[in-house]
Amino acid sequence: MLQFMRKHAKNWLMKVLLILIIIVFVFYFGSRTGRQKAGDIATVGDRAVSFVEFRKEYENLLELYRRQYGENLTEEQLKKLNLKQVAVDNLINQAVILQKAKELSIEVSDEEVRNFIFSIPTFQRNGVFDNRVYQQVLRSLKMTPEEFEVSQKMGMTAAKIEGLIRESVMVSDDEAFDIYRIQNEKTDLAFLKIPCGEYRSRVKASTEDLEKFLAEQGDSFRVPERLQVKYLFLRAEDFESSVSVSDEEVKDYYESHRESLKKKDGTSAPLAEVKGKIIAALRRSKAMDQAYSEARKARNTIYQEENFEEYARKHNLNIYSGEIVAKELPKGELAAVEGLDEYLSSLKPDQITPVLSTPSGYTIIKLVSRETSRTPKLAEIRGIVEKRYVEEEARKLCRKEAEDTLRRLKAGAGMDAVAREKGIRIGATGYLSPGVDIPGIGRSLEIAQAVYLLSEKKPYQDQPFLVDDAYVIVRFKGRKLEATNFAAKKATIKQFLYRHKENTYLQSWVTETKEALIKAGRIKFHEDVSKL
Repeated sequence: MLQFMRKHAKNWLMKVLLILIIIVFVFYFGSRTGRQKAGDIATVGDRAVSFVEFRKEYENLLELYRRQYGENLTEEQLKKLNLKQVAVDNLINQAVILQKAKELSIEVSDEEVRNFIFSIPTFQRNGVFDNRVYQQVLRSLKMTPEEFEVSQKMGMTAAKIEGLIRESVMVSDDEAFDIYRIQNEKTDLAFLKIPCGEYRSRVKASTEDLEKFLAEQGDSFRVPERLQVKYLFLRAEDFESSVSVSDEEVKDYYESHRESLKKKDGTSAPLAEVKGKIIAALRRSKAMDQAYSEARKARNTIYQEENFEEYARKHNLNIYSGEIVAKELPKGELAAVEGLDEYLSSLKPDQITPVLSTPSGYTIIKLVSRETSRTPKLAEIRGIVEKRYVEEEARKLCRKEAEDTLRRLKAGAGMDAVAREKGIRIGATGYLSPGVDIPGIGRSLEIAQAVYLLSEKKPYQDQPFLVDDAYVIVRFKGRKLEATNFAAKKATIKQFLYRHKENTYLQSWVTETKEALIKAGRIKFHEDVSKL
């Protein structure tokens, strides 16, 4: 470990933007050493990572993002988050830490676990651990005390490894000042803008040019795959009136959710005050279960008897119709179905999906027809192809002009003389603070990053920047820093750097340890993540 720390002590700034997924409570069901491998997705040393653990971790992540974004969480966002891979990575990383703790003889005693659990406020009444409350909370989480205690022991073991790494973290005043300087230093720039639009009139597009362009850029002109579907939707709200909630269920829920039911002032809300809210939540949960049960029964019957329309008619269910376009978010309630593309990709006409879930209920989808993706002929889309061809060729001409201009400036030509020759005005940003919005130029991350590399010795960038259909050349004029409030901010900056160093060190340590275990053949994957 010391060797690792020495290796990474100097280059932490290069990794400071890497955010570690903080290792919190580990949702394991205990060691599975020696069990059947069929239910495992991977093994790390002598520890198995099970499919049950994966599903629990995945559902926890999904619930976390749903609570955070609510209705704003789209299917496209879920795809980008790639939660299945994140869930597997989390479990593998946790197993790697626990395996290394075992090798380093780092242990957590049963007494430490017991004392920690006794200190958790959720399990206390009047500041004292209450076993009845403890049992109620775990029952609501569908966990036994043994399972919960094992998970806490693993989390505390991982925390000890984190503690060892954390002890090596140091932050100097110079490092803090470097960050302060980056945040507060202001730079003055001059610039030239060469609009691409002025070059469009120079582009002549023949049919041969357009045919070649379409052949080269065919994928960008493809008509996406279109699916016509019918679907049943069983909404939870339609079952809420048929479910009941007992007083015992209300009490259990209240005891296990006290923290989330607190008032704005931090005090616990009396049961009578939140009873209505609890009943609504429990009724909603039960209604979702009922909707799923009915959806599963419908799917099984339709699958066996191939009577989608007939089943809907017999059970007074509405059949909805819709069109799904590849790479576009479906409309309506289908937009909330996670992994919809995967389920539909292998369907043939008249086949149905499994029961699919959404936040408001469950659906079964029948594929009616599929229109495959294709690239239209030039005659069908000539106007669209020609417009894009002219724009791209004009941009190439504009870029060449900007590159030639930049070479002249870097060779010693004056910006004033070049601007007069080309009939363009020299712009000025004034002293600008760090950021992507550049006065007089527009929004450009590339320019914002390049500013830090410019100086009196290197006044020009290496290449022109494309911003809002114009190529921009910037010239360094000056830089200033007012460090009068560094002393007041130093402590905050050092704390910020300390946390980032902690995360970077731990992330790097886990990555290197995992790579070493893989190289030694001690980490093996039994399932393809994309198929989980």
